[in-house]
Amino acid sequence: MGKIAEKIKAFSLNRWLVFVAAMWLQSMAGIGFLFGDISLVIKASLRYNQRQVAALSVAKNLGDCVGFLAGWVSAMLPAWGLLLIAAAQNFIGYGWLWLVVTKHTPALPLWMG
Repeated sequence: MGKIAEKIKAFSLNRWLVFVAAMWLQSMAGIGFLFGDISLVIKASLRYNQRQVAALSVAKNLGDCVGFLAGWVSAMLPAWGLLLIAAAQNFIGYGWLWLVVTKHTPALPLWMG
């Protein structure tokens, strides 16, 4: 039983596990595919014009490009820590978007979106 526990521990500390877990998380988050669907709701509920929605989309794409930070953090944290941070960021981001769209909180200025 000791060898199995050692193999499980070694697997959980494997850097490739962090990579695969991050890929799963990103594929589940799906903002790249979801933005096209929710942009009409954002545009209607926040009274944005097409130029503002496009600017928001560019900001979203630039945010996707800073994935190297996740790689840097993954070198310092175990997989569960990285997943916990990513889950919290998704919860806050999508949660705030839900609150704004359902008019439970005022909309943020476009530059903060």
